[in-house]
Amino acid sequence: MIVERAKALHGPWPAGMTLFVFDDAYGWTGTISLAGSEDDVCYRAHALNIIKELKTRFDLSVPRLRNPDVF
Repeated sequence: MIVERAKALHGPWPAGMTLFVFDDAYGWTGTISLAGSEDDVCYRAHALNIIKELKTRFDLSVPRLRNPDVF
C-alpha cells in the first residue's frame, strides 16, 4: 500500500530503494533505505510522510476476529 501510494503520487519507485515494514512494540513501523541520489532523497521524504500518515490510520495490533472460513 505504501509503495503503490508513493508511485501514484510521485512516480516510479526508485531502483535500489527498499521499504522495510515490521511489527514493533507499538503496532508497526516502516522505514526506507537510504537514498542513492538527490532525486531519491526527495522521493524518500515523501514516502516517509506516507508511512507517517498511514500509521495513524492503521493499527495492526488491534485484535481481529478469526475468519470461520479459514482454518
